[in-house]
Amino acid sequence: MIAALTASGITLVRNEAEHRFPHTEDALALEELREEILDVLTGGLWEENWRVLDPDELSEVELEYMVERGLMTPSFAEKGGGARALAIYGEGQASLEINGEDHFRLVAFRPGAQLESLWQLLSRLDDQLEVHFSYAFDPQFGYLTARPSRSGTGMRAYATLHVPALVLTGRLAQTALELVGNGLGLAPLWSGAGGLVQVSNSGTEGRAEEEAIHLMQELAESIVETERSVRKMLLRENTVQVKDHIGRAIGMAQHARTMCFGEAVNLISAIEVGRELGLAQVPGMESESAFELMTKLQPAHIMVEQLGERAGSLDSPEIDEFRAHLMRDKFAGAFVVD
Repeated sequence: MIAALTASGITLVRNEAEHRFPHTEDALALEELREEILDVLTGGLWEENWRVLDPDELSEVELEYMVERGLMTPSFAEKGGGARALAIYGEGQASLEINGEDHFRLVAFRPGAQLESLWQLLSRLDDQLEVHFSYAFDPQFGYLTARPSRSGTGMRAYATLHVPALVLTGRLAQTALELVGNGLGLAPLWSGAGGLVQVSNSGTEGRAEEEAIHLMQELAESIVETERSVRKMLLRENTVQVKDHIGRAIGMAQHARTMCFGEAVNLISAIEVGRELGLAQVPGMESESAFELMTKLQPAHIMVEQLGERAGSLDSPEIDEFRAHLMRDKFAGAFVVD
């Protein structure tokens, strides 16, 4: 059975009404606002504690690790500025970017179909912040943001789908057009490796948050049903080629001595298709999802969680070597079913 959503993410943007947007506000005013926000986070009655980090004190690897975990957006990681801060909620259930493109950006990310639970969490955090701060809001345009296209609800939801058969057969373009007609957009994840794509609401006006999430879930289910049908067609028409593709992926995973991230994602994707079609037995994948494994194989994850300071930089060949080692261990017992 193909999972509808392999991962879910939501960001929620707000701005303080008494301050200009960060890119036009005075540095001292932003620093004062940051301190006010941090006082609320560390002194309020929250269900979980907030851990505050200064992004300008984090290394390149640490910043990339936060991005890979879905706790920091790439744009926030790339931007400098002394008035910024990153606050992590609990054990990483959510995070808050302070004085990035906007004064507040709540971020949450989870493997699996978690859009509704993520929205409930961010909505609670947002309500608690609003007790202490007056948000910039216009009756006509909704919540005001530094990017006018994000005004309205200020919410952007992301659903990650695994659709390699649609990519292989060229049917993804039609799917993208259908999504645009429903106010959604589609973009490749990780440069399209493994047939992974992200569906997101392309605008934040005209549709309530719950309605946008419900629509995204419905359309995701429809896309996955199409993916399931195309997989069955490919198997029926090209049985030997499909089994050969899966078998080669298992062989590479079991014997390669160096492997870049994109190649690892492609191999895991092929093996996962084989597992879902009943063409492969993969004992090593019984305790985690394919997407969770892919996430752990990202460069900063390997450096922080496995190699520490040994690798030196995100371009170190040792990362590719260790990734291949992890793949060999994970797929050691995998085989194609005859």
